Amino acid sequence: MTRASGALCHEVKLGAHRIALSGVLTMESVGTLYRDLKPLADGCALALDMSGVTQADSSALALMTSLIRQARQKNMRVTVEPLPDALSSAVEVYGLQDFFSSYAA
Repeated sequence: MTRASGALCHEVKLGAHRIALSGVLTMESVGTLYRDLKPLADGCALALDMSGVTQADSSALALMTSLIRQARQKNMRVTVEPLPDALSSAVEVYGLQDFFSSYAA
């Protein structure tokens, strides 16, 4: 059986990067996604839509926090759309509720 990997959809509107991630975000897929996304965390705004994520592990949280940190270092406005169940429990386990709520869309 082949595991599905993470996928992304990137859209730029009015100078803002809107990134929708979907599928499985685990150690196997996050490295490739990070290489694709890293250049996008450069602009005037970054919106992360994680609603299509069906499965995730701690590497998905690492991906998100890295992108947010990179965008914030460049003084970009960052928003994160509501997290799906696949990520909500991991956010609670790692105590990141306050961190992600400060970027809620």
